[in-house]
Amino acid sequence: MGTTLIYIVIGFTVFFGLRTILRDWKKQFQAEDKEKAERHKQVLERNRQEAKKPGVVTLKRGNDGVYRPGDE
Repeated sequence: MGTTLIYIVIGFTVFFGLRTILRDWKKQFQAEDKEKAERHKQVLERNRQEAKKPGVVTLKRGNDGVYRPGDE
């Protein structure tokens, strides 16, 4: 009876410890995903701004699969 109770207490301690660790990892991964998405948005916005600059050539894919300057 006494050893069984000790094993149950140790089992609950391990279970709740693992649960806490997994919860912390989940929060960390979500924060990293949010940060990565924000950086991606910034890169896309920077690319849009650069595409508006004069001297940037927009390439269009032709029927033969070759990219050529588009009609501007």
